[in-house]
Amino acid sequence: MDRIALILAVLLGIYAALAGLAWLQRLVGERMVARKRGMALNLARGAAPPLAGGLVLLIAGALLHLSGHLPLAAVLVAGGLAFGFHRGLADVRQGDRRAVGFRLLVTAGLGLAILWQTGVI
Repeated sequence: MDRIALILAVLLGIYAALAGLAWLQRLVGERMVARKRGMALNLARGAAPPLAGGLVLLIAGALLHLSGHLPLAAVLVAGGLAFGFHRGLADVRQGDRRAVGFRLLVTAGLGLAILWQTGVI
């Protein structure tokens, strides 16, 4: 289970990084301050609950000396960021099939390369 969670966390983290870069590029390109604030609030609304859950799980697992809490917390944090950035891009009409497909292909390539180089797969 830990290996599957680690693989999922790495792939979600890479997707979140790629979507985050596209989201940040769109945020910098916006001219109206109100739209920038709205994009940030939408990101917080989508990504904050899983991030908070992952951080609570991480802290509670460390305090209670639980085993196997790190991979689950990593999946929650990476998944929350991936979901938040993906929804943020969809809200500003940047979530079409071509862009998402490209991000998925780059995620698969980078993720498999990283996992292979570290010896996970």
